[in-house]
Amino acid sequence: MENKRAFGAFLMQLRIDAGHLKISTFLEDVNIPFSANYYRDVEAGRKYLSIDAAVELHDHLGIDVDSKASFDYYWHYFRDLLPGDVHEMLFGKGVEVTDLSSRIELREHDSKILRRALSLSRYEREFIITEEVIKAFEENFELLPLMTYLYMVDSAGVAEMQLVCQQLGLAYDQRTEAFLNLVSKERDAPQEPFVRHAPTLRMPRSVDALKLKDMFLRHEVERSLLKPEKSEYFDVSGSFKYSSMVTLKDAEIEQIQDRLVDLFSLIEVHNKSGTQLEDSGAQPYFFGLIVSGRPEYDGRAARTAKEDKE
Repeated sequence: MENKRAFGAFLMQLRIDAGHLKISTFLEDVNIPFSANYYRDVEAGRKYLSIDAAVELHDHLGIDVDSKASFDYYWHYFRDLLPGDVHEMLFGKGVEVTDLSSRIELREHDSKILRRALSLSRYEREFIITEEVIKAFEENFELLPLMTYLYMVDSAGVAEMQLVCQQLGLAYDQRTEAFLNLVSKERDAPQEPFVRHAPTLRMPRSVDALKLKDMFLRHEVERSLLKPEKSEYFDVSGSFKYSSMVTLKDAEIEQIQDRLVDLFSLIEVHNKSGTQLEDSGAQPYFFGLIVSGRPEYDGRAARTAKEDKE
C-alpha cells in the first residue's frame, strides 16, 4: 500500500473545507465510529478502513449520498485499494484531469489546502522554545547535535545519549544533562529517558533567537566550505561553494518562493513530518536556500546620477 494516500488526502480536504484546520476541533463536531487516534492514522494514510467502516464513516460525516462529494469519497477510498486499471474501469477517471489548464487549477487548489494544513500541523506539533532555552543554546552551542538527535528519534535513554556523546566527542556530565532537560519533557528520575516536547522544536522570532540562527548558519557554512566540491546541484555531502547570480523580477522571486513552499507543504503534510532517524533511509539534512533581492549590487543608480550631471 505504499504511496496509497488518496483517501486520507480527501478526508483532510473535506475537513479543511468544512472550516476545521485542527483535527481535534473537527472531531468535536463529528461523531466518528472509531477512536480519534484511529481517524488521525486514516487521514495520514497509515491505516485503512474496511468497506463497512468506510460506509459508516461516510454516514457519520453527513455526506449526501446523491452528491458529488459522495462519489469523490468512494472514488478516493477505492483508489487506495484497487489497481489503477481496475479502479478506472469501475469509476472512470473521476477527479483526475489531463488538460494543462485543469491541472494548474487543481494544483493551485491543492496548494492552498496543503499550506493551511502545514500551518496547522506545525502549530499542533511544535515546542516554541523559551528565552532560557535560547540562552542555553548560546552557552552550549556545541551541544546542539544532541538536541537534533533527540528531536529526530522522539526519546532516548541515558545510556543512548552517553553513546551519542561519545560518538560526537562530547562529555556526558551535569552540564550536558541540564541542557537535555531543558529541551525535553520533565523526568521523575535521573535514569528515565529524555523525551522531546513535540515533533518540532521552533525558535520564536525574537532578537536573541535570530542571533542564534545566524550563529548556526555561519557555523554550517564554515563547515560546508571545508568539504570538497562534489556537484553543481544539491548534494547531501556537497558544499555551498557552487553558486550563481541571476537577475530576477519581483514576480519571479515570488514564484520561486511559492513553489518552494508548495514543495515543502506537500512533503511535510503527506509525510506528517514523521520521519525519524531510526526509519530506513532517514538522515538529518540541513537545507538552505536564499532568494533575496540585493539592491547594493545594482549599479544602475550610479549611471542615472552620471546622466543627470551631463
